[in-house]
Amino acid sequence: MYLAQVTKQRTQRIRLMSDKNISPKVQRVLDLIQTQENSKTELINYFNNINNDPSISDYERESLVKAVETEMRTKFPKSAKKILGGKSAKAQEFLEEIFHSLEKEFDWSKNCVGSKVKVGGSMISGKEYVCWYISYKNDDGYSTGLHYRQKTPKDDPYLDVDYRKVGKEFEKDKKVKIFPVELKDDALNLYKNFLTKTIK
Repeated sequence: MYLAQVTKQRTQRIRLMSDKNISPKVQRVLDLIQTQENSKTELINYFNNINNDPSISDYERESLVKAVETEMRTKFPKSAKKILGGKSAKAQEFLEEIFHSLEKEFDWSKNCVGSKVKVGGSMISGKEYVCWYISYKNDDGYSTGLHYRQKTPKDDPYLDVDYRKVGKEFEKDKKVKIFPVELKDDALNLYKNFLTKTIK
């Protein structure tokens, strides 16, 4: 099930990016970043040059920065944290923005779990590279959550939205839908639907 959703997610992402082109020059640099054994200094130089080059498009810049970031976080995690910020920065910022908008739209005062952006247990245990989430649980034991996950530094992050009754005996009834981060609005709309069912 998970593989099918990820395949669908990648197909959706390719569709979203189909109108965005990368020049041959930038593609060569991308290949060098991803296939050569680059030193920490070389990757830092790439990062600085990419950010200072006025001749490349925003899409090309994002693609190059993502490639450098993946290599840095995989091979030189301590340096990556100093230069690029903690691995959780994007997830936290992303979810904080969503949570602030949801606070205005829904009453969180009867939430039985913390009303804030929280770190996932799978990240603390090392099962996932990044996992942060927001959730609401009512006093009948129904819960809904919006998660920002990234399995490894090389994987693309994704969102998952779930709705369930808490307890092992109810696991089979749990609803989970996965979205690429680019489809944030779709994920948010589903989460709002689940919040409407959960908040009394």
